[in-house]
Amino acid sequence: MKKIITCVITIGLLAACGEKSVQEKADYAVISGKVSVTENEKIQLVHNNEVIKDIAIASDGTFRDTIRTITDNHSYYLFENPQLLVPLYLDKGTQIEFTLNQDLSKVTLSGTQTGQTQYLIERELFVNKNIFRSDGALFKQEPQAFKESLKKFFAELETKLKGYNLDEDFVKRQQKWIQYKYIAALTDYPNSYEYFLKKQPTLPQDFFAERDQIDFDNAKEYETDEAYRDLVQGKYYSQLSDASDPAQVENFIKLVSALKSENIRADFAKELATLIIPGNTKNKEVLDFVLSNVKDEKVKQEAQATYDKITKLAVGVPSPVFTNYENANGGTNSLSDFKGKLVYVDVWATWCRPCLAEIPALKALHDKLKGKNIEFVSISIDEDKEAWHKAVKERELKGVQLIADKAFESQFIQDYGISQIPTFLIIDKDGKIVNPNAPRPSDPDIEKILTGKN
Repeated sequence: MKKIITCVITIGLLAACGEKSVQEKADYAVISGKVSVTENEKIQLVHNNEVIKDIAIASDGTFRDTIRTITDNHSYYLFENPQLLVPLYLDKGTQIEFTLNQDLSKVTLSGTQTGQTQYLIERELFVNKNIFRSDGALFKQEPQAFKESLKKFFAELETKLKGYNLDEDFVKRQQKWIQYKYIAALTDYPNSYEYFLKKQPTLPQDFFAERDQIDFDNAKEYETDEAYRDLVQGKYYSQLSDASDPAQVENFIKLVSALKSENIRADFAKELATLIIPGNTKNKEVLDFVLSNVKDEKVKQEAQATYDKITKLAVGVPSPVFTNYENANGGTNSLSDFKGKLVYVDVWATWCRPCLAEIPALKALHDKLKGKNIEFVSISIDEDKEAWHKAVKERELKGVQLIADKAFESQFIQDYGISQIPTFLIIDKDGKIVNPNAPRPSDPDIEKILTGKN
């Protein structure tokens, strides 16, 4: 599943704010324009945090496509690269053209039904500038001052909304968005305050009064309002801070199973399918929840196939093997090259932040166990070999540095059912599985596990 996390910094306003379409609506929308990076082959249309369409970019940097599936949640994003994610409103009959630019303030748009998109752009700019600032100015305030400032900001945003003279339905939906975003900021406040000030805030008893009035089991709101969806997901995913904890997984499934809204349960089940991984003692419970709630037959089949594959990865059975993986120092290596040694495998990528976060601990573990009969093997699933070589050199990576032949599609990666990284494996000196989902280098128990001093 391709996912996009929508934390957007948006662009200036150029078209008329009060525009309303009076022409008869077609049953589709058309988006077109010109990209800022002509080397790209595609631009992506994102909806509900998923890429729903790849739009081809011509040799001159232009793009054009017809969008025939328009949902009741009209909020979409154009994704050119991680630095450029532009919000847009699509309805039947919308025809909108963008000129993209790496300087987001210089992106322009024109066409029909652009007023809503203009507001969404200003909305995102306003929220990021005044509320979710990188310096955390708002969240450093004491609780009561924080709430007063937050209400003031959102009241100002609502004034901007009303100034656009857009249709009543759009205005009402955006007012709900403001309400949900306000509650999301309240929810974020304690952790953000502690992050910036290194201490916990003293919250008034009624601090979360507005949040306590929210129904977190509303199927229609979940389908039509992205801010409500984010709020619901945040509420439940906060109960799953450690997906490797069987008790948390069990509790999460229990909580979500109690929801009345089928679409919310289905959405959580679709995401939960990624937790079917080697070593997870709750794989069967996860699979049952997925099969009972997911509507997409392809997701069900993939979850079942992953489960069937993983059940074969029992401790003591011969490990899947890799053959002739390219070594950063030249030549190739196969798993059989390390026979006679305990092998600690790190499956990672240069674009994976949690993977990069483990590097210092991995290097320290490598140095501490130097001289032991242990081989540290890192397997990159990068598609960009140049980026991999650069990372190996600049980060002075240790141990054996290999790159898989087909990234995530490599047979070794597929055989282990690896769907998320970093993943660590332990294989014994005879090539048999010791742990298909081993602790990370930062885990205090890993040294004892590798040296057999449990």
